[in-house]
Amino acid sequence: MQILTQHEKDFVVEFLADVLHGLTINNVLSRQEGNGFVRMQDAQEVLGNLEMLYNKHSEDEGDWIAGETVAKWTFTLDDAQTALRSYDTEYRDCIVEQFEDACEAACTDADKVLLNADYTTLADRINNY
Repeated sequence: MQILTQHEKDFVVEFLADVLHGLTINNVLSRQEGNGFVRMQDAQEVLGNLEMLYNKHSEDEGDWIAGETVAKWTFTLDDAQTALRSYDTEYRDCIVEQFEDACEAACTDADKVLLNADYTTLADRINNY
């Protein structure tokens, strides 16, 4: 059974948030230029998938203590695959390619290399699960 580490799950969530930000900027600029919302459906689908992942978490109960509170993503590899591959439009191929590029970039990011994550196989594990 393949699993994702917490750092890999962080990466997936951060990736989707970054994609949503980019789509939002596209929609804002497009609207301002009088071209309507060019990426609204894609943005709404990414938002829904990000919300699905956000809803799958756990955290220690009780008072929050800096540096001591344990919080975890509880979403599965299946959930991550859904979040990246469940789009109704041609955007599905685009977001998968963007994720693969982000994983490749993470392989050379000194801060990410030190984390408990295997970015060399992450895209393949999620996309081909």
